[in-house]
Amino acid sequence: MHPVEAAIIDSFIAPHRRERWRLSLDSTKRRVKFLDCLNHCRDLDPRYALPLPSNADVVALLRSRGAPERCYVVSGVDEMDGREMAIEEAVSETALHGWGAIISCIPGRLAYYYDECGERRYLLVRELPAD
Repeated sequence: MHPVEAAIIDSFIAPHRRERWRLSLDSTKRRVKFLDCLNHCRDLDPRYALPLPSNADVVALLRSRGAPERCYVVSGVDEMDGREMAIEEAVSETALHGWGAIISCIPGRLAYYYDECGERRYLLVRELPAD
């Protein structure tokens, strides 16, 4: 499993679902079928998932929170899954394909979730602990 995928699971997936995610994403055999669950994912930890309106400028929001130029994508679309992409390309291609995806900008700290056809969109944010 890619280290960014592990960070997504540890930071943004509900604790009781993490082991299933680890086993499924780490298995070549199960991964493709499991990625279909991104279309209607109910496993996000609600403490760190901020709902976005349909007209939100996702790239601007991610950048305002420190997102770099490139991000890592977990997607039900084979051409995008497991790839590092420019943030604008990742967000627009995700919407164009219409399949569920998680775009990780800062591993374990900042990501974007897109439900099938954009029905649900979340900014996934996990702040650094205070000193």
